[in-house]
Amino acid sequence: MKIPPLFTFMILWSAVFSGPCLMSQTAAERPLAVTPVSRLDQDWWKTRHQEKLEEAKNRGGEVELLFIGDSITHGWDAGLWAENFAQYGAFNLGFSGDRTEHVLWRFQNGALDNLSPKVTVLMIGTNNTGQSEGQPASETIQGIESIIDEINTRLPETKLIVHAVFPRGASKDDPLRMVNAQINKELPVLAAKKGAEFLDINDFFLEKDGTLPRNIMPDLLHPKKEGYRLWAHGLKPSLDRRFGKTKEAPRPNVVTLWPKGVPAPHDASIVEKSEVGDPRRGGAVVRITNVAEPSITVYKARSRRPSAGVLVCPGGAYNILAWNLEGEEIAEWLNSIGITAAVLKYRVPKNREGALQDAQRALGLMRSNAEDWNLDPENIGVFGFSAGGHLSASLSNHWRSRNYPKVDAADAVSCRPDFTVLIYPAYIGTSGFELSPDFTIDADAPPVFIVQTQDDKKHFPSAIVYNHELVKRGISSELHTSPEGGHGYGLRPSAYPVSGWTDLCRDWLWRQ
Repeated sequence: MKIPPLFTFMILWSAVFSGPCLMSQTAAERPLAVTPVSRLDQDWWKTRHQEKLEEAKNRGGEVELLFIGDSITHGWDAGLWAENFAQYGAFNLGFSGDRTEHVLWRFQNGALDNLSPKVTVLMIGTNNTGQSEGQPASETIQGIESIIDEINTRLPETKLIVHAVFPRGASKDDPLRMVNAQINKELPVLAAKKGAEFLDINDFFLEKDGTLPRNIMPDLLHPKKEGYRLWAHGLKPSLDRRFGKTKEAPRPNVVTLWPKGVPAPHDASIVEKSEVGDPRRGGAVVRITNVAEPSITVYKARSRRPSAGVLVCPGGAYNILAWNLEGEEIAEWLNSIGITAAVLKYRVPKNREGALQDAQRALGLMRSNAEDWNLDPENIGVFGFSAGGHLSASLSNHWRSRNYPKVDAADAVSCRPDFTVLIYPAYIGTSGFELSPDFTIDADAPPVFIVQTQDDKKHFPSAIVYNHELVKRGISSELHTSPEGGHGYGLRPSAYPVSGWTDLCRDWLWRQ
């Protein structure tokens, strides 16, 4: 069909005059968050961009782990970075002050060239929230989506981990934190749609009421060393899944305590049960109950010379055993500092007498097997949490004679611990800060390291009373108390200063 000349003219006129106008309108409506923008007018930024391009050329082939972000990523503590990520040849593409549009510009100007990381970690968006004119969460989400699309295109083999934007501001009703919360509400769906893992570790940084403590982020935005430690801890499970554990740890060995039968009091009819419940920071708690076959699970330290040994007693109110939280995780940590650990599966529920028999037998087995297990027989201690703390303290004061008929040569050696560690111990002291009537102190009790928080009101007196009773007798006792932190945290990090107890305890153990 022949097109009339007038109609042809109208089409051309529309293309020439209307087209640019429409294009201009589209650009004007396009959010800044998705429009690549450079910061080359800032000398340091220009220099860092060039340095990163050169670094990628020189060592891109060894980079297995890539971090992308703003000042929070830029500012990683150097020691923690090396400790946690050097093994992956980690590469830091964090630029202080960057927003999503700046990251996009870097991508389009060579930032990802010469890189092929196995895993990429992205945390971006808080500067979009905090810029002077502010930015709706919906626009920041669009910017993050554009970044993810660029990563998927330019690094098609990488496994992407998208962090929730970290909390900022003093409290949960801080206006900027609320905008970040809106972003984080949308991120899981976006990450899933793009084939990425969404990782929200924000609770690690916060107190129970949502307060962001300044010991974690002094300016309520940027982490200090303790904040970066929490970040590393929260990220570790995801990295372990992607990379696999860096060293294959020796399989722990389970040793039955009573080869000739469990002594009374004992109910052989109960059936052991294990369940996962009580989710907490860093993971759920494995709870074991109805223990009819007491045992120790031995985690041997990698050491040429005989190492110290520790009998680990998980807590659980003498009803259950918090097996991973206060057992396995403690053993792995002790291994990391060169100490062999044996996690005690003692009789529960409601069998304190049987539990003490199990502890006496277990420590005797450790000492009698010192040569085979590469242990120093004069440096074997006990380490307990909550009810396990009560059991550890009981063993530390009831070792002069066994509470059961002797079984074999293991019962001929002393079951006195050489040292004791009590973390939020229970049942030793009364609410009036008196020694519990059924608890006695031996004049030759071993030195002790104690950790407790004041807001653990039910159990706080136990720590104070035990410390006082040992000091009265001239026995060495190192007590650490903090205002807050609660009960049942194990060694899992939190925003509370008490979560630093492992460093203090490590130094104390090495002095024994």
